[in-house]
Amino acid sequence: MNLESVKARSRIVQLVRRWFDDQGFLEMLTPRLVGLPGQEPYLEPFWTTVNNPLDKARPERSRRRGQGGFPAALVTSPEYAMKRLLAAGLDKIYDLGPCFRNNEPWDGSHDPEFLMLEWYRRDSNVEQLMDDAENMIRWVAGRIKNEEFRMKNAGDGIPNSEISLNLPLTREISYSESPLVKGDLGDFRRLTVEQAWREYAGVELAPLLDDREALAKVAVEKFHQTVTPDDTWDDIYFRIFLSVIEPKLGWPSTDSEDRKSSVSSNETSPLTRRLRAPDPVFLYRYPASQASLACKCADDPRWAERVELYIGPYELANGFAELRDPVEQRARFDEERGLRSRLGKKTWPSDEKFLADLPRMGNAAGIAFGVERLAMLLTGAESINDILPFPARERFDR
Repeated sequence: MNLESVKARSRIVQLVRRWFDDQGFLEMLTPRLVGLPGQEPYLEPFWTTVNNPLDKARPERSRRRGQGGFPAALVTSPEYAMKRLLAAGLDKIYDLGPCFRNNEPWDGSHDPEFLMLEWYRRDSNVEQLMDDAENMIRWVAGRIKNEEFRMKNAGDGIPNSEISLNLPLTREISYSESPLVKGDLGDFRRLTVEQAWREYAGVELAPLLDDREALAKVAVEKFHQTVTPDDTWDDIYFRIFLSVIEPKLGWPSTDSEDRKSSVSSNETSPLTRRLRAPDPVFLYRYPASQASLACKCADDPRWAERVELYIGPYELANGFAELRDPVEQRARFDEERGLRSRLGKKTWPSDEKFLADLPRMGNAAGIAFGVERLAMLLTGAESINDILPFPARERFDR
């Protein structure tokens, strides 16, 4: 933990809230303890039991729920509650609060307890989400830059009440050295997944959609990867994407070879990479098999209305034009539950109240955003452990 970075994180959270408040969004404080969390196969909730001592006087309730209390989990995301609020009639809402994911690697960019920002709009689309994210990041970075300017000129008659941060923020780097704060951000590129595969991997993805054997051939012959009989199309897709394409996202294309190289040099040291200007990119229009809770593209159902944001070494956001067909959503939940079962993981029923509310959401869009990753980019922190007060590594790794 770095106290100056912890203070900077708090200020960044204040500014993020201010941007959404100024844009007319309403903050929601949704429940963190729920009975039926999300079904994502590769996210693990923390489970506990909720007990109501009054049930002892009501045997019929004890019989309905069984003995031992109500199973409950800490949310991995506030998504279900936020969508139900849209269905209830709210619009332009955001939630900025803690979320919890078990079995996350303590690798410097993850913590089992972290701040998640999610915002939702009715009658919207992924293009609006991209506009929101870019405008918010530019505004927060601009405010930080202006505050540091005031700090450096505090002796020129600027009232102390206007000085909000005590710089430098970290041992090695200050706000002014962060490329986001210096104003080195260029345009936020908007790149379809199909374009990314063509540009970064030299592969035309569209003809390979749902053709496992053809994609496996590309993986083996072009990228010298191992494919097993148990690998699905998505398994092979992610193996190529994570090793060939994702490392190049968020950086200028001229840095691609440096990002791939494992050769140690001053040019590719962690500090040099932190000081180098990133190249933000929105990646959108994903294969339909990775739609998650997104609707399929109206012009071609092989693709889904999903978007992710990459800046430098981090994936910051993941959003959707929301699926509101309860039949299709139930089928996707069933598929996810089946995959969890095959992976030997805990399973639970679908949230029937959530499914019943879906049609009333309207043509909504929503996105989840990693606040701490934005703070790391703005402060130049090398690890999430530097900006968190008492990170998991400090609390549990004895």
